[in-house]
Amino acid sequence: MAKPYYVRGCIPDPDEAAVIVALWAGPAAREKLNLFVLVRLVAGGLPVPAAQVTAGMMRLGRGTHIFGFAGRRFDGKRVVNGSKLVEGRPAPCLCGGAGAPEGPRGFYFARPGELRQYD
Repeated sequence: MAKPYYVRGCIPDPDEAAVIVALWAGPAAREKLNLFVLVRLVAGGLPVPAAQVTAGMMRLGRGTHIFGFAGRRFDGKRVVNGSKLVEGRPAPCLCGGAGAPEGPRGFYFARPGELRQYD
């Protein structure tokens, strides 16, 4: 994974309980690429909370990760399977959670200032 990288979006996958995280990655502005990483929201039969997906993204800069093609495309680009980022990790405590959040379930910045929302 090229560093630095920035999250540009988190898009619900319409076909399964998963999200596609859009990353902008690369060492210099002119070399940056959009990468799309699919993360399933169920691991080992248990739900994967948003905090666990965020923690998985933060671990990208450390360790070795194997990514394969997830079999789908987004904005014409291949989506890689990043579900291993949340497998085998304890879920963080979500004590005091108040049900489903309001508003759009996903977002994506195609370009700076160009926000698309996904319900």
